[in-house]
Amino acid sequence: MKNRKALTVGLSTALLATGLLTGCGSNNDTANNNTGNTAATNNAASNTGNGNAAEADLFKDHLEVSIAYFDIASAIKEGQEDDLLKMIQEKFNITIKPVNESWSDYSDRTKLWAASGQLPDAFFSDATSGDLFNQWVDQGIIKALPDDMSKFPNLKKYIDLPDVQGANAADGKSYFVPRMLANRNELPNDRGILIRKDWMEELGLKDPTTYDELKNVLKTIADKKGVIGLTTNNIGWTHDSVFHNVAPGGGWWQKVDGKWIPGWMTDGYAEVVERERDLFKSGLMDKDFAVPNMDADGKFNQGKAAAIVTTVKTMTGMIPGWTAANPGSKIIDHVKILPNIPAADGKNYLYGYFDYWSGTLFNGEVSDEKQERILALLDWLASPEGQKTVFYGLEGVDWEPNGDKIINKHAGEKDFDLAKKYPSTTVFNGLSIWTDGVRYIDGYGSTETEQVQQYLDGVEAEALKTGEKAPVNWVVNSYASSLSTGGGDIDGLVTKLVMGNDDIKAALKQFADEQMGLGLQDAIDKVNEKFKDEN
Repeated sequence: MKNRKALTVGLSTALLATGLLTGCGSNNDTANNNTGNTAATNNAASNTGNGNAAEADLFKDHLEVSIAYFDIASAIKEGQEDDLLKMIQEKFNITIKPVNESWSDYSDRTKLWAASGQLPDAFFSDATSGDLFNQWVDQGIIKALPDDMSKFPNLKKYIDLPDVQGANAADGKSYFVPRMLANRNELPNDRGILIRKDWMEELGLKDPTTYDELKNVLKTIADKKGVIGLTTNNIGWTHDSVFHNVAPGGGWWQKVDGKWIPGWMTDGYAEVVERERDLFKSGLMDKDFAVPNMDADGKFNQGKAAAIVTTVKTMTGMIPGWTAANPGSKIIDHVKILPNIPAADGKNYLYGYFDYWSGTLFNGEVSDEKQERILALLDWLASPEGQKTVFYGLEGVDWEPNGDKIINKHAGEKDFDLAKKYPSTTVFNGLSIWTDGVRYIDGYGSTETEQVQQYLDGVEAEALKTGEKAPVNWVVNSYASSLSTGGGDIDGLVTKLVMGNDDIKAALKQFADEQMGLGLQDAIDKVNEKFKDEN
């Protein structure tokens, strides 16, 4: 999950699907110290989710906790009216000190904070394994989770998953709370191509079933409409979105001739790069694909491209951009997900990933008391009660229970926006998990967002019914991802290969040889020793 822009939209999808996201306030790096008490907030705060002693005993000492997250200073700031934030801070007897970061700089900021000893108490990171993570563990920069996580059952069930446990550090300890993607490894709508279905219909084009047919569809639209064939922000995403069935699991470790190796060392991966070069050289791939901050979404929405590589499940998040570029037009009437080209064996393999993407890590100097308080907050946010609260507001005020779903009390209010009423929801709905695959949609009208979401649900359901699981062993890959492998920039190399004329297999072989002495050989040896009997 390397495309930060697409992940931003992914979070927006979850919010838009429940009418939450339209805007944020101004930046402010000060903490919210609101206190107060209302019947509504007490009603919503009735259960910690961990079944332990009374909250007054659990959280008797007030704590200020610093948390770094995307645009948190816009969502949590001094003096704002936000009863949901007030309820949560009172519930856990904390004041949250927001430490701001953005999608464009979170990785660099985190590295700087770690190097300068300025990490907040808890922080977001996608460095949950690999070289940098191992350095932080070895240097004591991050703090391990408690050995006994039974006090936090909603988090424990995720931490105990095999592909999370497999990413434990060399000392056997867990150092991050996984931010869950879903409750399964198959994510068919996580990669793909959105294409202008109206142009396909106008030109009499059918869904392609081979690579040559795909090229013909893109070329016909590009020539007839005078547009780019396929635009993308990221070459790495093109591997999976366009060519996942050429090399299913190509980005993951594979067992080839009885030996585990990284997917980029396989012949299938080289074939993917060859086809990407073919698209680029034939003028069908956006020539600006490697330009930093290239706005692929904007090009597609403005009718400058026939298709776009993206996280197709974020189609709902593209509605505002589409509407702005095409007033009075619905994206659902003009755009669709292009079916995957079947593999050589005729199968359609489902894109897969770990159950989680990124996690919450803790400053190595944070006290046990602060860490446990933050874990209690994350545990509640991951509970059914917490999820309903951050996505739908305060029970009795904003919604009423209806079995395992909800009745939205704002259903008749035009343009109601929960994020404006409770700005903190834009942080709390992703602070613990992205989504657990649960949607509570009763009471929400037939909006364009819901129409698109229903379309996406249908595509996903059909894929799960007819698709094949990618040949990926997630336990093996979880362990492999925790190892240092040399740290070379494979996507940077592929970008050069796509745009150049070097022999692709030879270049990948040379890259592998260079990485062997930097940790790759040791990682390969460890994986094969540990999983020699696994497939």
